[in-house]
Amino acid sequence: MPLASLDDINVHLPTDKIEVDSALYELLQLDAERIVRGYLSGQIASTTLATWTSPASTPELIRAIAGRLVASFWYRERYSEDSLDDPIYAQTKYNEAIQWLQNIIDGTMLLPDADGEMTIGGVFTELDFLPNNKTDGPYFTMSQNL
Repeated sequence: MPLASLDDINVHLPTDKIEVDSALYELLQLDAERIVRGYLSGQIASTTLATWTSPASTPELIRAIAGRLVASFWYRERYSEDSLDDPIYAQTKYNEAIQWLQNIIDGTMLLPDADGEMTIGGVFTELDFLPNNKTDGPYFTMSQNL
């Protein structure tokens, strides 16, 4: 289940040097998907993660992260023959993607839920705590005797 489209990936690759084509598209996405789902599995409901079955159903922020990961994997693989060191560009794109995932977890980047509400990624609302103003009574009070 790819999270990013070819355009989401290729936008992070120098067009005059390298490009991912459709033949390699599925294979490169597997690790990126595992990383994204692994990072976010404790933060986002599994029912929400399960809806990300194609780039069209995946939030744009996740598509951008997956695109960076796949681009970094591809760039690193292609240029590994030329050097024993990891290419700085590939490492930079990988670091960006991982930092964005961490920002979602920390709540500094917000991810829209299925309804378009910006509530995923560390932001709590009154609905996360019970009882609240939306809960039906009875409520307890300070003067109530037990």
